[in-house]
Amino acid sequence: MKTVLTLCAALALMTGVATASSSVTLGGSFFRTFKRPSTDTIRCPQSVDGNECGVIEFAGLGPADYVYKYGPTFEPNDQMGCFDIDGTFSITLRSDGSSVSGPLTGVWCKPGRSGDRKGGLDSYGNPFSESDTIAFADGNGQFAGLRGTADFQQSSAGAAWHGQLSGSLTS
Repeated sequence: MKTVLTLCAALALMTGVATASSSVTLGGSFFRTFKRPSTDTIRCPQSVDGNECGVIEFAGLGPADYVYKYGPTFEPNDQMGCFDIDGTFSITLRSDGSSVSGPLTGVWCKPGRSGDRKGGLDSYGNPFSESDTIAFADGNGQFAGLRGTADFQQSSAGAAWHGQLSGSLTS
């Protein structure tokens, strides 16, 4: 009987440790090269409510699918070729389906005065840079009860597209 109680207590402790986390560090990146001619894209499948989809590789957490849905804000600011933007951003870990999302605000820039011009999405070129802050909250799984901010930066020039997401979530 004593062995059974000891085993149950150990199991309860292990379960508590596995599910209760007071913080998670987010540190991840992605890099994609688009080849022509190709159907390779960052666009989301029709079944996903978003404008950009991809995979971020997080240190310690592994790969996560991300969905970035553009908001209505796309307003010129005081920087040449730059616009204030908003949207929502979510990540879902491929390992266990844990997910977290939040509103995004930031700045999107094209060089010079080209930011208000519509380039061909399927052409090479169209360089841009983007620097955002995401206020993550309302997660589940490993992210349950956690909230915090993360910096998201991405840029593209020619056929190369890369980005980084870093921050921390705490209870």
